[in-house]
Amino acid sequence: MSFFTRAAILFYVTIILFTGCFAILYVLNVLSYKDIADLLYIIYLDDNLRVAVGCVAVGLLFINFILYRQLDVNAHKEKIIAFDNPSGRVRVALVALEDLIRRTISKFPEVKESKVDIRASKRVLSVKIRLVLCSEVNIPELTSIVQETAKRKIQDIIGLDEPLNISVYISKILGDVVKEKRSGKKEEPGERSGVQVPFQGYRA
Repeated sequence: MSFFTRAAILFYVTIILFTGCFAILYVLNVLSYKDIADLLYIIYLDDNLRVAVGCVAVGLLFINFILYRQLDVNAHKEKIIAFDNPSGRVRVALVALEDLIRRTISKFPEVKESKVDIRASKRVLSVKIRLVLCSEVNIPELTSIVQETAKRKIQDIIGLDEPLNISVYISKILGDVVKEKRSGKKEEPGERSGVQVPFQGYRA
């Protein structure tokens, strides 16, 4: 989580907390309508207090605008990857890569559903894959093939050896039997890759 994201969360939580406490005190009659009216009247009559309140209000609006712009810029940066060709700069929408990876993974007969989320940072390209699987699958072997397939596909598309962090999250395992999607012959994950992946233990 970036600094501006943390600052925005802290800012809005503080504002909401203050507003909520004020409303609770008013509802419980700890603050009466007369007290609020007297406070507003005093601020209205005192020039120094009016200037101070006005400065606070302008400051809050300015902070809100800055946080909004930073969060909006960061969101756009995270969804675009750019690199330079001899003829000019190229920008690739990560949504296009997400759709390509999703369609590629969905071709596996063991995968019922898949969702892909790609985030770009200065150091690494983070890929999060969420899967819904059939029941008769070898999870360590299948996830290894999915990760390798996604990695190879991204590197082939963008033509760069960018550092990749590919994580797989299995949200559900259905009771459906694995069925071949393109032919009548069932193909095991090991047959697709040609490599038998050993089970390396469970990790949190």
